[in-house]
Amino acid sequence: MKSYRSLIIIPLFIILLILMGITAFVMPKKEIIGTWVSEQNPDYKLEFMQNGVCRDFYANKPHKNYVYTISTQCNENSAYRSLFVKIEDEEGFFSKCYELKGVNEQNNGILVLGDTEKDEEYRYSKILDNSGL
Repeated sequence: MKSYRSLIIIPLFIILLILMGITAFVMPKKEIIGTWVSEQNPDYKLEFMQNGVCRDFYANKPHKNYVYTISTQCNENSAYRSLFVKIEDEEGFFSKCYELKGVNEQNNGILVLGDTEKDEEYRYSKILDNSGL
């Protein structure tokens, strides 16, 4: 009887781990959607949209559109337990990687991006209503 129990428990445990990994990857893609204001400079805002476009604003004026992706690697950066946000301009001339250090964890409305080149962190607060642009 004990041998059958372990045959059932081990596959269930593996399935649970796989589901947790999938959830950990999918949730940031949903949580990043919205408008975020910089805590260092409140005039600077980022808007991440569901279609993979990120718009930045300065002093409530649109500045530039970027294409963004979230993955476990970005250019030469990769990590088993980290996610990266890669932002590229629509022309393909500019590309930048940020480590996604936190996005709305426990519904706190905070986005933390780590600059992979400068070793700096940028914190943003989520704007709940898009009329704040």
